[in-house]
Amino acid sequence: MTSDLQEQTNPLILNKPHLVAPLTKFVSALVTIVFWGFFVYLWWPLLTLIAGMLGYHSINELTYAADMLTVRHLTVSYALIVIALSGSLLLWAAIEYFRFRNLNRRRWPFSVAVADLASYARLPEPELAQLQTERRLVAHHDDHGGVMQFDSARGNGNAAVGGKTPAPKLPPSLLTA
Repeated sequence: MTSDLQEQTNPLILNKPHLVAPLTKFVSALVTIVFWGFFVYLWWPLLTLIAGMLGYHSINELTYAADMLTVRHLTVSYALIVIALSGSLLLWAAIEYFRFRNLNRRRWPFSVAVADLASYARLPEPELAQLQTERRLVAHHDDHGGVMQFDSARGNGNAAVGGKTPAPKLPPSLLTA
């Protein structure tokens, strides 16, 4: 079952792996390999400990029988702690699953009426409706964060907002990214 959010596609998200540049694929694979190596490096002491308990010893490892008993005791203690923590997380995940299993909590936000939005933005409704149809819009703000002027790609959105004095028009080179 797919939700409405999953059916909507965002044009900014690249869902076509065959269009990814080879350099990007290489860097992604390299970063993945480096982090897997770091992950193994973090687990290396445990792997060395297990190897030592199984009878495999490295050149620089000096083990004594008394130390191995202490190490085995600590290993059992740590294993019990890990099992308890993992069990509590799995129990919590199961409770949350059964609690929300038939609920779709991902919903689109409620739409706001144009009149409410216009009163909030202190704009006339026709101007707000026209601004909502723009594909590209630049808003100029005053020192207090209020919108003073809009510039649109069509060039017809240069009206001052709320009776404020419009800001000087910026050159087009500053408006394009």
